[in-house]
Amino acid sequence: MLRSRWPATAGLTLIVAVVSAVVLTFAAGARRTSSAPDRYTAAVGGAFDGLIFQDHGRPRTAEIAALPGALSAQSLTFVFGAFTTEGHADVDAIAFAGSYDANGRRLISGRAPADTAEFVASRSFVENNHAFFGDTFNLVTLTQEQADATGFDTPDPGGPRLRATLVGIVDGPSALDDPSAIAIFPLSLLDDPHIGVSATLTSVGLAPGVDLDAFRTQLDSLPESSVFSLQPAEVVSSSVRKAVKAQALGLWALAGVAALAAVAAIGQLITRHVRLSPDERERLAAIGFDDAQLLSESMGRAAVPILTGTLLGIGGATLASGIFPMGFVRRVEPDVGLRFETTVLILGVVALLGALMLWTLAALLLARWASRRARRPSAVIEAIASRSGASTASTGLRFAFTRRERDGGSMRTVVIGLLLTVGALVGAVTFAASLDRLVSEPARFGNNYDLQFGNGSESVSTELRKGLDGDADVAGLMLYAPGQARVGPATLRLVGMELVRGDIAPKVLSGRLPAGKDEIGLGRLAAHALGVGVGDDVSLDGETVTRKFHVTGLVVVPGIGLNDGIGQDAILTMAGLAQLDPAATANTAVVTLRHGAAADTADRLSTLTGVAASRPSYPSAIINVARIRSIPFVLAAFLGALALLTVVHVMLTSVQSRRKDVAILRSIGADGGWIARAVYWQATTFTLLPVAIGIPLGLIVGRTVFASFADSIGALNDPSIPVLLLTLVGCGLVVLAAAVAAVPAHRANRLAPARLLQTE
Repeated sequence: MLRSRWPATAGLTLIVAVVSAVVLTFAAGARRTSSAPDRYTAAVGGAFDGLIFQDHGRPRTAEIAALPGALSAQSLTFVFGAFTTEGHADVDAIAFAGSYDANGRRLISGRAPADTAEFVASRSFVENNHAFFGDTFNLVTLTQEQADATGFDTPDPGGPRLRATLVGIVDGPSALDDPSAIAIFPLSLLDDPHIGVSATLTSVGLAPGVDLDAFRTQLDSLPESSVFSLQPAEVVSSSVRKAVKAQALGLWALAGVAALAAVAAIGQLITRHVRLSPDERERLAAIGFDDAQLLSESMGRAAVPILTGTLLGIGGATLASGIFPMGFVRRVEPDVGLRFETTVLILGVVALLGALMLWTLAALLLARWASRRARRPSAVIEAIASRSGASTASTGLRFAFTRRERDGGSMRTVVIGLLLTVGALVGAVTFAASLDRLVSEPARFGNNYDLQFGNGSESVSTELRKGLDGDADVAGLMLYAPGQARVGPATLRLVGMELVRGDIAPKVLSGRLPAGKDEIGLGRLAAHALGVGVGDDVSLDGETVTRKFHVTGLVVVPGIGLNDGIGQDAILTMAGLAQLDPAATANTAVVTLRHGAAADTADRLSTLTGVAASRPSYPSAIINVARIRSIPFVLAAFLGALALLTVVHVMLTSVQSRRKDVAILRSIGADGGWIARAVYWQATTFTLLPVAIGIPLGLIVGRTVFASFADSIGALNDPSIPVLLLTLVGCGLVVLAAAVAAVPAHRANRLAPARLLQTE
């Protein structure tokens, strides 16, 4: 039989190979994507165990490196400096001094700087400024006194000026958290004490046997140790890892859906290819084949295209592996090119092969069982159809949910399959719409204001406060002060708030905002890390005192200064922060503008107050979420295509198989219009049930998944309900089913009943 049908077998093998390659490519790509952060960490050595943030002062890298628990220490310090080109045009860039590998970056082109007249830059610096190796830039710096007093709003920078040449390009996962254009000079730049600096990041490798708690104790032995906060080192940050994981989950979902669709579609093709006709079955039975041998013969022929095609699929998936990881995750891939994902490919082939063989076996057994069993109509369908007021509606209902005796399978499985597909589609659309709203509405992740003032200065001046408070275009004004405290060995960053006027308070997830000096609001992630909730108490250690605070609520913390914001950190009143740090003072003012304020209001306020206004920056977690918000839409599109294919296939085959029934109806007087209405009722009733159940089911799933996702980053977790999209999904499927069913119905109406009955 294989020899006599070799063209069909070869074609079927090719189809299995192509479809298997697609499924395996998605699965291997998902695995490669999810493993990229760990492989990148291993590639760069993963030598750092802890990250130390020093919120002000000259870098104390040497002191940290001298501690007995420190095996190595590399630092990166923010420099109060601005770049200009040789033509004195401003350059949008941030200056640092230190080691570029302190935050996981690596040199991807050029060389390291040899002295302070050279620097390396990020990829975004090169792209934004169209820079090339050998280009020279001017660095203008502020003195430390100017930086402390007014930050970058100093009108006449008094620090050293130098010319420096670009000699290298660095890149790494940290650029995904903060895509700002940066330039990094050697640490020797800070040998000049007149250059103003701010925060320092120091990456520390710990000696064997030393953990972070023990090293925190050693760090506390240094003078003024309160300026340090310590946390586990991450070459690839948790926010990037979450974004990578989300993309990987999206690819796994695509692989899973593609696999299910492939098994269903190819399974039907293979079953039709190997199923014995009545004549073939009779001839084989005549020479002694029993039922088991007949089944084995069909399964043996099915194994040839399935086994050959799935093995060829491994080669196709390997050749296509170079397209992964995709998008931003490619920045985290240490070895771009072809990659053989051994475990996924082997297990994937075994799973596909097994699923296709089981599908074929089940289909053959079901067909044999169905051929020996008298098919009885569904009592429920008959009860509904018999009570229908229109004969076309009752006929269409029977066409939709019953099959003829010679037809294999069950309509229940078809309806359930479409129902689950519609539910998954609605869930994906709901999640996608909710994710899109999260990214596009900044108040949901803490940026519930329009402008902020305070560009690195130590405090908000009286003039700035009065100028903003008295302006008619300012609808709300809030002052923030950064701080930090210890909870055991962990450092908790704090934000002190003072509401001047307007509705500009941070969003509350549960409970309420702190109002008294002994109250505190926590980000959701911070509360989880500390193991406390609303109504609990938490003790915070300041530099010299310990205070107990009552947790009044879980809040979306704004990112101020070095604070991560969203679900991290904590917020309290200015009086509460003063209990831990009496010297704490507000250094950032944020405002909301009245509705209808002029477009140039930001520039006008900057001129009025003498302090440059800036738009709130996006937290790294939201930057990375924005990178993956297209994935659920891709998944929704794939599911939508699967739902459309299911409807088209079912309607075409169902109406085609009902030609004998159409002929009988025509013989007893049904005209073309009556037949068409019955077919439309069939299409409508077949799609309405999956749509009516699938949409609510999908809404529940989509809302639940999004709420869990939003909770994982500490943002507002109320999902969006895309009413218009869901309406289009439901109505579109019903209309499409009717449109597709009209084609075979029209053909049936053109044939004479006698000819239709003769073909049966």
